[in-house]
Amino acid sequence: MSAGGEVTIREMAPPDVAAAFRLSRAVGWNQTEADWRFLLDENPRRFVVAVRDSAVVGTGGAACYGTRLAWVCMILVDAAERGQGVGERIVSAVLERVADMQTVGLDATPSGRPVYERLRFVAAAPLARVGGSVRDASSAGGAETRPVEARDLETIVALDPEAFGADRSRAIRWAYEKAPGLAWCVKDKNAIVGYCLGREGDRAVHVGPVVAQDAAMARALIARAAAAAAGRDLVLDVPTATPGWTAALQDLGLREQRPFTRMYRAGGRPPGYPELTFAVFGPELG
Repeated sequence: MSAGGEVTIREMAPPDVAAAFRLSRAVGWNQTEADWRFLLDENPRRFVVAVRDSAVVGTGGAACYGTRLAWVCMILVDAAERGQGVGERIVSAVLERVADMQTVGLDATPSGRPVYERLRFVAAAPLARVGGSVRDASSAGGAETRPVEARDLETIVALDPEAFGADRSRAIRWAYEKAPGLAWCVKDKNAIVGYCLGREGDRAVHVGPVVAQDAAMARALIARAAAAAAGRDLVLDVPTATPGWTAALQDLGLREQRPFTRMYRAGGRPPGYPELTFAVFGPELG
């Protein structure tokens, strides 16, 4: 057990971001300090920190989309504090702060899943983090893609709730502003029918969400984002139950790194149409 005073839970404040970023970087997560600030700024009173002797030793919160969906995220505990129930206390504190939300979901690591099951979360779908460098994006074929332009955002944010089931327009606009070169779309008769976004992470370029009518379209979008990433490593969080999808990503050079389980509290149903999503926004954004 760590020396010092008792661990307490309090609301996260902007000065805590630097310490939170150190925790996420220490475990090899891909979020940047700017990502942390966006999450905190967009979700006031939804994030907490665990503190011992004024030092931040754990974090957690939820990305909330209106009152429709809360996505529990960034559950981190310093290595020296693990095994003492701090993580479960953080999650419980976050759940108290999202009691007004219709649906509460999260993406659980294998080690975190038992904690969430005790808190009445139920598995809904398997996901995997895949990553690597796409060696020859020109071989992807599939649908004809083009860069997303600023004028396309209104259409994309109007279409996106069909797939996601909630309004995440602010997150979409933020991702586009951060990395417009990673945003691609597919049109059919002048209507957008598929799109992807991306952002620069601490370790790799994160591509997601990828929303498309079929796997061939999604593969073409990812290939375009890979070409824009100019040989840098990519990471994506993808559904593994979609037939043939992980094999298609392996053909692009992307390999599974670790599994996740998408879960919803009290057996809540996934909002929207998950079959249209070929890569999620990420464990921090749903």
